[in-house]
Amino acid sequence: MRSQLFLSVGAAVSLAAAAPSIVSRTPCPPQVPDLAELLQDPELSFDSRTLITFPGQSNFTEATERWAQFAVPTYSAAVSPATEQDVVTLVRLAAEHEIPFLATGGRHGYSRTLTRLRNGLAIDLSNLDEVIVDAEAQTMTTGAGVIFGDIFEPLYNAGFLIQTGVCSCPGMIGVTIGSGVGRLEGLYGLVADALESVRIVIANGTLLTASRRENADLFWAIRGAGANFGVITSATYNVHPLPRGGNMTYIDMQMPGYMNASYFEALGEFVNGDNEMPAELSVSSKMGFDVNTGGAALMANWVYAGPEAEAREILAPILALNAPVVVVRETSWNYLIRDSNFGLERTVCAPQPVTVMGANIRTVDTNLMVNVFEQLAGFFHDTPEARASGVVFESFPTQATRAVPDDDSAYPWRDVKTLAMLQPNMPLNSTSWPAAMEFFQGLRAEIGENSGYDGLRVYVNYAQGDETPAQIYSETKLPRLVELKNQYDPTNVFRYNHPIPLAYP
Repeated sequence: MRSQLFLSVGAAVSLAAAAPSIVSRTPCPPQVPDLAELLQDPELSFDSRTLITFPGQSNFTEATERWAQFAVPTYSAAVSPATEQDVVTLVRLAAEHEIPFLATGGRHGYSRTLTRLRNGLAIDLSNLDEVIVDAEAQTMTTGAGVIFGDIFEPLYNAGFLIQTGVCSCPGMIGVTIGSGVGRLEGLYGLVADALESVRIVIANGTLLTASRRENADLFWAIRGAGANFGVITSATYNVHPLPRGGNMTYIDMQMPGYMNASYFEALGEFVNGDNEMPAELSVSSKMGFDVNTGGAALMANWVYAGPEAEAREILAPILALNAPVVVVRETSWNYLIRDSNFGLERTVCAPQPVTVMGANIRTVDTNLMVNVFEQLAGFFHDTPEARASGVVFESFPTQATRAVPDDDSAYPWRDVKTLAMLQPNMPLNSTSWPAAMEFFQGLRAEIGENSGYDGLRVYVNYAQGDETPAQIYSETKLPRLVELKNQYDPTNVFRYNHPIPLAYP
């Protein structure tokens, strides 16, 4: 049953052969420097498959459109490089001419800091989409344009899986450099914990390999703060043999608003205080507006890495709630994201007028979730335009995540038990945006005050962009990050996605 609750988630060649595909330019405001003139310089020797586009062209939109449309950068030109060497050329060109740019893969980020890039250069990495599985080495190498949805079939068919996020549309490397939380954390840790090495173009256009053995300090930094240090063109991950045939069980539930207290009480038995979920179990609890009932409602997506019978036994207290809509299915890992969440994946991944803000929770008290639900219900009543908005509490097991030493990477929040994701969503021209942002910022502050941390702390991939660097990267990790930022990017080229300051404190 499909739910009606909407919640938003080379070698040198001749110049003739090397000429990139260029779509005829439409008029745009004059730029300094003139990107059209610079990018069409034949001395650049771009690959013939590399595409250069300008505003007003359909190919330009394909190269720049973002999932979250609330706060977006603007560009005077876009280049979709076909090769790693073309990425190197573009970064060197940008460095030489001081061209502000943003390199993107899945274009799923939503930080308001992205809006600081105005009339810049878009480097669209979507053509770097190769996925190579080495079964003998138990590794997978992906290009910068690969999204999670691209890896499921080749990896599963080779007999492996890897920890991922909960949606298929974000770029895999983009998620990784924030560290990457998700359902299989209890078994395998963060997505970044699977990372073996990357090829990265740093600010001066130098191509480096970073791993535990080579440029290890850079490798430390990119796992948690990677957007600040370069353009990753490819990444190699360790993958895991399919456990127990690779089967997963999901339990999707939809509940009317009056069940929120009983649901969160039952959830508390798994997450409150010192309670710990089994390593195989995870849940996303989602608050949104139900068009059928005309009020706030709940959806829950429980996932168990194992057979249905075991999942039913472990989740008996949840099933005993007798929610009006319950779907229990066993599926294979490669189809989990497609099938679960009532099959809403395609809808959630569509571009929409949404933004995101987050808060980490270390000590969970589900009474807080009840309070948030009640406030959200009032908000929906008072602000009809914003009824596509929602709040998600993601409770992921962290046994394998916490088993990795804290100083292994720049990621500072291995002790987080639940992540809150607040998603204001309404037409971009709505006059309700200021009030809605104030409301959700208030919710975020309340969650932060009751999180078990010393105030608001935020997973970088869920950060809004109005937080302090310490709230994202922590007071503990920032000094080393600042030192490395000055070493690898002293001119602050990579400054548009939750930037690390060049001085701290």
